[in-house]
Amino acid sequence: MKHTQLTVGKDRRMKNTLDRFRKACKATDALKRYPRKPLDTILEYIRFRKVTPYIPKNATLLDIGTGDSTFLDYLQGHTRFAVGIDPYIPAPIENGNALLLPGDFPFDYTKNFRFDVITMLASIEHIPVEEHTCIVNGCWKYLKPGGRVIITVPHPRVDRLLELLTSLNILEGFSIQEHYGFNPQWLPDIFNGWKLLKKERWELGCNYLFIFEKPKTSSKLGDR
Repeated sequence: MKHTQLTVGKDRRMKNTLDRFRKACKATDALKRYPRKPLDTILEYIRFRKVTPYIPKNATLLDIGTGDSTFLDYLQGHTRFAVGIDPYIPAPIENGNALLLPGDFPFDYTKNFRFDVITMLASIEHIPVEEHTCIVNGCWKYLKPGGRVIITVPHPRVDRLLELLTSLNILEGFSIQEHYGFNPQWLPDIFNGWKLLKKERWELGCNYLFIFEKPKTSSKLGDR
């Protein structure tokens, strides 16, 4: 009986997340959507579903490299308030409980607000190495003590597969030309001084999940 209840509960959660993702794909009429193939949509859904359990209910969230905001649309009703920033966004847009801002983080972000969670989903591999220190410092500045940074990043060998699928018109891909072979193993060194809460290789080894926590007590890192 208990097993049956767990199965039903799991099926219900799956249906709820699928419904939420369908709505997300239709939201944000003010922002032009990236072109997508069915496989793009499936991969996005898998990524969103992987990350969401690590975002506390009613958290405040900053999404770096938010693209066309599908992830923030997916989180509507889960987060209390969210901000997404990306050069793709043409102008500030209010969308439900989310604010979308144009520009690159942290250079174009000037709000005086600290978040519970910062996410970078499939985005750090697009950011030049020379900007990583600025990204980490910005995360430290805009994250509450005890807050977390959640990162998904593909294994560098996946780039060849993505290029093949794109050439076969199976995958649209988002700015694949910006990938430069970022090695996920660099992340603990990039986020040195942070607590590594989780490191996981998933999706048949194609992707990594990293979760870093900002220490609750102040340190010299906070003055960088």
